[in-house]
Amino acid sequence: MRRTAREGPLEELVPGRRLLPRVLVGVGILCAVLLVLWLTGWGASLWEVFSDRERVQRAIAGAGVWAPLVYLAFLVAQAVVAPLPAPAVAIAGGYTFGVVEGFLLTWVGVLIGGVISFGISRLFGRDFVAGSARGARLDRYVEEHGLALIFVLRLIPLVSFDAISYAAGLSSIRFWSFFGATALGMLPGTFAFVYLGGSPAGFGTWAILAGLAALAIAAYIYQRRAFGLRRRVR
Repeated sequence: MRRTAREGPLEELVPGRRLLPRVLVGVGILCAVLLVLWLTGWGASLWEVFSDRERVQRAIAGAGVWAPLVYLAFLVAQAVVAPLPAPAVAIAGGYTFGVVEGFLLTWVGVLIGGVISFGISRLFGRDFVAGSARGARLDRYVEEHGLALIFVLRLIPLVSFDAISYAAGLSSIRFWSFFGATALGMLPGTFAFVYLGGSPAGFGTWAILAGLAALAIAAYIYQRRAFGLRRRVR
């Protein structure tokens, strides 16, 4: 069956599963709305809540058997809504669930949020970018370096996770390339923040943080030298 122009690149998001992007977007929006409604009753802004590790921690622990799902909702929301800080949530997850379970939940939740952000961007913005000259140059660059670029940027904690996901959705990068680079690239940072919350402060904690900092600096230097994306797409 011939693909129509209206379908565009969205249908390539996950081959053979045309409804999946819409389902993921719907789930992400639902989680974000439910979380906002729940938190509004506390009379605090989203930023204050997500920045307050103890508040996030109390909310998760107070959910009882639903705590893992509440934590996943926090993670998805912070991964989709760009201004919300992730470290406080990850640290609270480590404290509440321990290092192993906290790491797995955090990795899965943030990954889901990244996929949803990618889907939103691909759904609503890709066709606009694809029709521009700069979009064409970006696509050519992404075809050559996209997977490596996303992987390296995921290693740098100070680079916005959300911004990378939304920008990737605007490009021509394949879904599974984005997914793989994100899943692997976020492992060191996710483990470091969860470990910080789930283990008592000591030499091990500082060693992991120092290692993460060194890795982030190395990744930053590498991406500056190897890519130069901004100059290439102008």
